[in-house]
Amino acid sequence: MVALLVAGTGMVLIPRDSGTPTAVPFSETARVVALEDTQRLRESAALMVEAAASDAGMPTLGNAVTLLTTHAQALQSPNSVASRAPSSVGPATADQERAAAPTSRRASFLTALAGSGQKRLDDAREADGGIARLLAAVGTAQLLQAERLAAEWQLPLQQQPTAADTKAPTATPLAASCPSASPAPEPTSATTDTALASVVRSQQEAIYVYQVTLKRLDTSNSAAAGKYLQTHEVLLQQAESLTSANCADAPPGEAGYRLPEQFTQDPAAFLGSVELSSLPRFGDLVALSTDETRTWAIDGLLAAARRSTAWGAALPALPGLMLDVGDLPSLPTPTATPTSNGG
Repeated sequence: MVALLVAGTGMVLIPRDSGTPTAVPFSETARVVALEDTQRLRESAALMVEAAASDAGMPTLGNAVTLLTTHAQALQSPNSVASRAPSSVGPATADQERAAAPTSRRASFLTALAGSGQKRLDDAREADGGIARLLAAVGTAQLLQAERLAAEWQLPLQQQPTAADTKAPTATPLAASCPSASPAPEPTSATTDTALASVVRSQQEAIYVYQVTLKRLDTSNSAAAGKYLQTHEVLLQQAESLTSANCADAPPGEAGYRLPEQFTQDPAAFLGSVELSSLPRFGDLVALSTDETRTWAIDGLLAAARRSTAWGAALPALPGLMLDVGDLPSLPTPTATPTSNGG
């Protein structure tokens, strides 16, 4: 009866405030937790640099501080930058970190950094599009930074296999499950279809480049290139399978690609640039997809970032995101905590 009355008169009934706080969206919670974890890691790394400035491992750790600073800047909410202080490690914790044995301190930091990276990737599977891409970028960079430090410090770091390194997705639907004629998206629109098409093209190009480059590499690099060529062939099959599952047509491959002068001068470095160029495409697919397709895109982003660094390419602070780090907001200055004089 009330519903009919409201519909007939156009009135809007506002329910009485029950006092229950509004639920915080998952994406916002994931962003805030990521920011807090990153701030703690940044402060821990800075304390380690301060405690052992002469240590041979400090330059790479200093790079980690810079990376984590960029991540904290990117994870800040534009509406709360001025009010959120980079909290976390209190005086007691700082003293404990300074006093800890170097190996123990490093192992703890590596575990925390890798754990943070994996948590960001896990949360990216469930978050909203833009936040998902940001979390995937942060998680990828933090995991790879942990791997670099572990190799330099000669400490173990457990790695988890990604779906992109195993079998292709099996969600290829029957033809009857797709409409007989689906409208083609606008060329400039950003959709799952266009993002998948972009990834397909990147894999087609990568396969061509690897095939041509194999003949120009020395024995050690040729073995790695042969392995990665097979990886890209599998990735292309996976991308085409996901495109079909999304009721779209994969773009046809090109007969060939014009290669720049860098290809002749340094083929191995050029392979690194090819891998780097695929990162924004995987990032777009993370933002524009859901479920199995997004999981595949996140795994693909991480694997492509690893291949980039394997060829010596300099990984951006936020793999998969196209932005100028200089445009990020500065971190707020921490407020000093007054100490008691004991009366």
